[in-house]
Amino acid sequence: MFKRVLLTSILGIVMTIVGAVAEPTTNDLKTVSSKAYVDTAIATKQLKIPAAGQTNGGAGETVMTYTANGNGEIGERGLYSDASNYNPNTDGDKLITASALKDTFTNLPTTDTTKLECANPGTCDLWTIVDQTAYGRILPAEYTQRNFIYIHNGSYLLTDLVPTYDCKIEMDFETKSVPSGNMYLLGGRSTSSYGGLFFAKGTDEVMFVDAFGTGPTDRYISSVTPIANTRYKFIFDNKVATLESGGATVFTNTFTGANANGAVLVINGLNNHGTNIGAQAGIYVYSFKMWNGNGELIANYVPAVKTDTQTVGFYDTVSETFKTATSGTFTAGPVAN
Repeated sequence: MFKRVLLTSILGIVMTIVGAVAEPTTNDLKTVSSKAYVDTAIATKQLKIPAAGQTNGGAGETVMTYTANGNGEIGERGLYSDASNYNPNTDGDKLITASALKDTFTNLPTTDTTKLECANPGTCDLWTIVDQTAYGRILPAEYTQRNFIYIHNGSYLLTDLVPTYDCKIEMDFETKSVPSGNMYLLGGRSTSSYGGLFFAKGTDEVMFVDAFGTGPTDRYISSVTPIANTRYKFIFDNKVATLESGGATVFTNTFTGANANGAVLVINGLNNHGTNIGAQAGIYVYSFKMWNGNGELIANYVPAVKTDTQTVGFYDTVSETFKTATSGTFTAGPVAN
């Protein structure tokens, strides 16, 4: 009798367990407290991410968005990145990338910055400094950016920047008139001629560059005579001097001098042993930038006017200081777009 009762109990338990894992019945799905009902109801509420490649988009060229249908429905919208190939039928509803947007503007304000980048992915115990450009307003609210500053004939700006043979300098400028004889554009040296860094036009009417040398053979004399009302960019980068105009290289030369004989630079002139000499002509300066030997941006002179006083000069975005004329007169160009 005891064995019969025990066997009956075991069979009842087995039947209960089997019933618990059996497929839910129609009545189960109607019972709010049942697991089957809850699982089925929740499944209809879950957000589902659509497959890539929907209308106006392709794999790797879309972003997820909520649709206009509401109710938390997730959709997809294409990205427009090629400003030279716009099709209103397929591109009209796409999101625009920064690169395509930039090409629709002229003189979009920029600022040069640096960032740290991992040099050995995996361990990242070695980092390098990488230049980058950011778009947007780059000056404090009390300053207005201008396209250029005209540094008048005989006027100059004495900086606090001492060049070294391994530094980098960029000066974007434009000539007005070109006088006969000397025309000093940028320079600073603590020794005699041929030392330090000096970029100018001499009495022989052609441009030359001195870069940390010791004698006449260290001077590079080009065959280029500057032209009036012409825009140039002078670049000195770790012993290499280059002059560009209109996107083309006008001259370039690699120096061998590595003497530490630079002195604080004068823009539109020369600091010669502590005696500042203003240039013999006026120039329009659009920008002036300098990096040290480690590749760190240490100066970024932006043409600007201090709004309340209408003082003209350059705002250095690195030191966050305003540089005005050391001698003579500066005149501001039009407001930058």
